[in-house]
Amino acid sequence: MDVTEGPDTEQSAGGVLWRRSDGQLEVCLIATRGSTRWQLPKGHVSGSETLAEAALREIREETGCEGDLEDDLGEIAFWFFVAVAAGKRRRVRKTVRFYLVRYARGETRDHDGEVDEAAWMNVDVALRRLTFESERGILAKAASQLRLR
Repeated sequence: MDVTEGPDTEQSAGGVLWRRSDGQLEVCLIATRGSTRWQLPKGHVSGSETLAEAALREIREETGCEGDLEDDLGEIAFWFFVAVAAGKRRRVRKTVRFYLVRYARGETRDHDGEVDEAAWMNVDVALRRLTFESERGILAKAASQLRLR
């Protein structure tokens, strides 16, 4: 398959939605692809949204829960290919800005149709369950900050 000229870029935002339950630190992950891929909630910026606004919206849509933004956890970047024409594909560099978000209200059963499942779990379980190593790094940073509180 041929690659078209020059990479494109995409920007998304998401977050680590957290709470304490019975003294335990929990985070909310989402599952996609038949509940085989566990990840942090995230998605594209819409219209004139800021990255922080997009993160809060995506968290609400994908987990069914709302929260309060607390901190910027940094950015990850990765490359992928998309088909653009028969036998042609385009290389895309995607960056995702993540925020630490404290749970305020909502129920995971109210997530949208983009995800198969949204679930609260102990942060150590979540670290093992996450599919992508880059997101594991973001969650480890968040857990470290929260454990210092």
